Amino acid sequence: MTRHPFPLADQVPPALQAYILDFHWDVALLHALDLPTIQIPLSELAPHLDLPFWAYGGRPFQVTPRQVAADPVRYGEQYARAMGADLRYPLDVVRRMDARVTILDGVHRLLRAELEGWTTLGVRVLAWDALDRIAVRD
Repeated sequence: MTRHPFPLADQVPPALQAYILDFHWDVALLHALDLPTIQIPLSELAPHLDLPFWAYGGRPFQVTPRQVAADPVRYGEQYARAMGADLRYPLDVVRRMDARVTILDGVHRLLRAELEGWTTLGVRVLAWDALDRIAVRD
């Protein structure tokens, strides 16, 4: 069985191509993994706040978390999700081969933490060579 390709691959903007995985993965499989939680500086994750992860107007990849923070009325749905995010739960990330971190689950929590002035966050780190454990298979 092969990995199922990322369903919106043809819509990923250039700014996200270095972050979005090229295959479809399952958040339930990710959450089920027994991964250790470590603390990392929010500054290491902050570049994610400038990437257009979120949909707007029914179109994916239209708005960045920082745009949502700057205009919470216009982007009310995403802002409400961020402010409702439970910071008791760590973010899930993958550490890439070049040592960069990519958030797999938790961008809304990251935005809330940034807005509340947190300096470190708990993260569960999935190794790059363990990505098959969360892959959706054809």
